[in-house]
Amino acid sequence: MWTIFKLLNLFCVLVTSYVWFTALLPLGPLMLVINVALSICLGFLPLQIKIDGQTGRIMLILIAIVLWTVYNENVSIGMTMLFMYLPVMYLIALPREYQEDLLKSVTKWISILLVPSLILYWATLFINLPGFGRYNYPHYEPFINYLFYIKTTYDTGFLVRFNAFLLEPGHLAMMCEFFMMANRYDFKKNPWMWVMLIAIVFSFSLAGYLITFAGFVLLKVNNVAKTLTMAVLLAGFIFAVQNYAGGENAVNNLILDRLKYDEEKGIQGNNRFFNNTDFEFEKALKTGDYWIGVTDKVNMELVGGSGFKIYILKHGLIGVLLVLAFYIALIPPRPDWHFTLSFLFILIMCFIQNSYPGWYSWLMPYVLSLNLYSRGNSSGRHEQNYVATNIDC
Repeated sequence: MWTIFKLLNLFCVLVTSYVWFTALLPLGPLMLVINVALSICLGFLPLQIKIDGQTGRIMLILIAIVLWTVYNENVSIGMTMLFMYLPVMYLIALPREYQEDLLKSVTKWISILLVPSLILYWATLFINLPGFGRYNYPHYEPFINYLFYIKTTYDTGFLVRFNAFLLEPGHLAMMCEFFMMANRYDFKKNPWMWVMLIAIVFSFSLAGYLITFAGFVLLKVNNVAKTLTMAVLLAGFIFAVQNYAGGENAVNNLILDRLKYDEEKGIQGNNRFFNNTDFEFEKALKTGDYWIGVTDKVNMELVGGSGFKIYILKHGLIGVLLVLAFYIALIPPRPDWHFTLSFLFILIMCFIQNSYPGWYSWLMPYVLSLNLYSRGNSSGRHEQNYVATNIDC
């Protein structure tokens, strides 16, 4: 049952990151089925669930989930959100050893799945491999399906961006970064994470590069020597990229050039919103509609892009505050504050340009890592022995 529970968690991460084979399925019913399956597995697992000292915290989490569900006037959206947030309760209920094994297993298996995906990606750069058909999903680039890898047919003029089996390179980079952050960038203890880092590099995702770099600096660069070393390496990397092939390379054109200053956008890469989105957002700020959103006043099909403006237009600033309250409620007793605030900062960075706080690829690494590194999460000798004999069940 424990193996099934771990596989369901892996599946849930992929589903909410928009893996190609479930992207067209209704998310609400699918998450309901996953929740039922997770609860059944948890019920059959031979473990002792202890909530001593956490009753208040669990009540806060449940209140935050219920408030967010009730806040949505659209019943379908509200129930979908409910089923997306509920799995965190199963994660919190697990003993520490199970939490650690779950994080390690899901990190490893995402990396394993990325191996054939990367091989196919590199092969298709040089060989015209036959795929399993060409697909065109709404709101995403057309792609050729290779099962473990979907190759977008959008021509950037340089290398095709790697998105593995997900519909968006940014989704892939975001998922990998959060699991690397949850594992504290400990490549020695988790060597499979090198695959995730390679995936982020070939995603050519500006946001992915920035949050990965920021997360590493926050957790690993903690003295003058490391700071100077990082500065020298970064300067050397920028110099090499800008001069390789006269600057005509994918990293320079898809990453560094997008960081150049622009008078209207701030930076060249600030292309998360369509013009109509900016117009409606500015209008909502003037009328005060930004508090509750404008879905009942605006044709949201005409509001394109991704990021915080879209989220506020859909859910309002109140929705943002409810989500923030939920993430704060997830912080365990006696947390490692440096790690906790660092992870929250990375999530906020990601929210600004890709606002998907209900995705399990956000919630699972965040919840597990905060609990694992909490000073209040320690197991007694008896419970450690008990779990050790049943962890492979």
